[in-house]
Amino acid sequence: MLCIHDFEIGLEEYAGEGKKNEFPVFNHCPCCNCISQGNLHRNGYYWRYGINEEDEAFHIPICRLRCLACKTNISILPSFLIPYYQHTLYTIVDRVRQFLEGKKVSGYRQQLAQHVRRFCGGIHWIHSFFVDLGHQLGLSKNIKKEAQKYMKMIRDIGVSPFYRRSWGHLSSYFMGKLISPYLGHEKNYNSPT
Repeated sequence: MLCIHDFEIGLEEYAGEGKKNEFPVFNHCPCCNCISQGNLHRNGYYWRYGINEEDEAFHIPICRLRCLACKTNISILPSFLIPYYQHTLYTIVDRVRQFLEGKKVSGYRQQLAQHVRRFCGGIHWIHSFFVDLGHQLGLSKNIKKEAQKYMKMIRDIGVSPFYRRSWGHLSSYFMGKLISPYLGHEKNYNSPT
């Protein structure tokens, strides 16, 4: 299970602090809601890469907790990272925004194409999230126009707050694929990446 936490620092500072970052202390297990005292134990770290806007890679620790009551492993993911992506949330959003505005974008062309495809493929999910917040929005057939509109809305409320608030909406997350849990493996064409 992933828990998104805002450390209120950037990738570089998080990497510099390493295991000495101020990881959150839970009162209850995020999964089974049992009291954490005596049940939630630190279960080590795993290491992954985070890549910033200048394409500098940082090797960073992700703290893991284990709940003895429900046997769940909980990973505390910094809010500037997206699961299964090495580039930071801000890097991906900024590059997609630059592409949508017709500006020159740094980075690899194929990777940018994948990010733009994933963002545009998730427009209906983003639309659904904003409608659930109470926005009265229509959805046109012009995906590029819709992508520009929603990119502006995401940047208006803040990239990190949008990411944290939208986490788990319709069993998915920003830049993730919706997984249909009720379908068998053979029929589930939306496999996770």
